[in-house]
Amino acid sequence: MQSASNNQNSSDSRSFDDGVIELPNQQHRRSVLQLLLWISAAFGFFFTLLNWQSNAQMAIVEIALATYSLVLLPFARNDKQQFKVSLLFLVPLYSIILYVLTMPTSTETGYVWILVIPVLSHLLLGRWFGLGLSLIFMPIGFVLFAIRFHDNNAIFNVVATSNVILAGVATLVFSHVYEVSRTRAHRKLLHLATTDSLTSLANRTRFLDVFERERNHAIRNNSDLSLLLLDIDHFKHVNDNHGHDVGDEVLKYVSATICHRLRKTDLACRLGGEEFGVLLPGASLERAISIAETIRKNIADVPYTRGDKLIALSVSIGVSEYGFDGRDLESMYAIADNHLYRAKSSGRNRIRSREMMRNGELDLALAD
Repeated sequence: MQSASNNQNSSDSRSFDDGVIELPNQQHRRSVLQLLLWISAAFGFFFTLLNWQSNAQMAIVEIALATYSLVLLPFARNDKQQFKVSLLFLVPLYSIILYVLTMPTSTETGYVWILVIPVLSHLLLGRWFGLGLSLIFMPIGFVLFAIRFHDNNAIFNVVATSNVILAGVATLVFSHVYEVSRTRAHRKLLHLATTDSLTSLANRTRFLDVFERERNHAIRNNSDLSLLLLDIDHFKHVNDNHGHDVGDEVLKYVSATICHRLRKTDLACRLGGEEFGVLLPGASLERAISIAETIRKNIADVPYTRGDKLIALSVSIGVSEYGFDGRDLESMYAIADNHLYRAKSSGRNRIRSREMMRNGELDLALAD
């Protein structure tokens, strides 16, 4: 909101219909899990046909795994169930691999499947659960290797055994390091995508995401949810008289003041320019007005200082409440923006909400 003259139409010019943008974290795991289930089912049925005559016992195990994979496949499409489905699939899969390695017909080349364990575990379960599951099944595989070939000098010797162990440890370490690096990169990208670079507050993307989550929480628990819209009064004068560098510092100062008065469950956001939004989960309109007044008073009472410069600041605030003022962000934003406009047009440095307006003003705001 640039000035009082254009505030009235600001809710029309800014829309929240752009949608929520999220960086995928579980999507790649879901894709890997689905692909793995399809491959397990296809190869399971294929090897069942090959082994049915020669090794009926193995064929039964393979068809059981193939059928089990198809049963899990519909559940793998749900991101919320991805971890559980992955665990339910990997534990039987690894158990079957170890079972196959105990069979008299197994060869030393079959033990390369042990190296698959850390790769799949980290891809599907993440760094810590993947590491834990790998540390359970991989040592068992190495023990089975030692038992199976301990009397075969051509296979079980220092060089061969060292290579098997080294390959397993290297695969485990590389898988874990990759997952750690990927997680850190994802968090960094998510932070960049959802944070305002100047003030370090949440940006509009994060604001949309959190509102949807908190609205669903309010619906489920019949709890309160309020919205504050804040705009720095005469911010254009700050830029014109002191320069944009000082203007940026003022934005940071106001952001820090806002955050200082919020709870950990609240979310402060820079919506653009000198306009800020604050989501207050669990706060009724009365509580939201109290928080808004604390923020307004702190900004008005403590001027921004930089060297010999002293800049008096103030903010105007509009307040809306979920349910009474709308049931989606766009309607709540429009009501709060109308209150914000009236706070500015009536003198600035004040708060407006439906409880702080005369009935005639309220009717006019709703009509707008």
